Amino acid sequence: MPTNSPHAGSQESLLNKQFVLKLEEFAGSDKAALRVGHNTFFTHDGDATIVRYVTDKGTAELALGSIEDLCEGSAPFESSDEDWVDEFLPLLMAVESGINRAQEGDPDLKDKDLITILERLIMKPDIHLNSQVAVAIQDHLKLTLATNSYSKKGVIGALRKVLRSVRRHHAVDGAKGYLKFIKGKV
Repeated sequence: MPTNSPHAGSQESLLNKQFVLKLEEFAGSDKAALRVGHNTFFTHDGDATIVRYVTDKGTAELALGSIEDLCEGSAPFESSDEDWVDEFLPLLMAVESGINRAQEGDPDLKDKDLITILERLIMKPDIHLNSQVAVAIQDHLKLTLATNSYSKKGVIGALRKVLRSVRRHHAVDGAKGYLKFIKGKV
């Protein structure tokens, strides 16, 4: 996990950096494994998302800002459909991890539902939707943005790339084609 903070000089950046340093301290290196549901937990207090990283050495906690606030710069999303091993992999994995986490709690979720949610998130990544899937995707994106530096264009590009994958798997493998595809992947 990179230790560079996405907002050099800002108060939020200082908090993010302190969180990352605490993660590194507890992990004993800069490779802290954030496993949501195991050692990393999200809670919500109104509009605030709080992430907790818990180990036997202690707990690191951070109130995550909005996706918009956590993004840095305006760097474009440059990635081919074939290339999933690139600099945007953390964002792509965040989206897929959020989807995977949400489908565990919603066995009726279908690819079409996911397509609708992703289309809405692409228009406005911070949109408030009454959807566990959207909240899970947003939580994972926020955590990734708090520990890595990406632009809003990068976030939207990652959402679009996952949307193309959902549509492709849905067309070939049916109503839950994509959801079955990622179930064991993430």
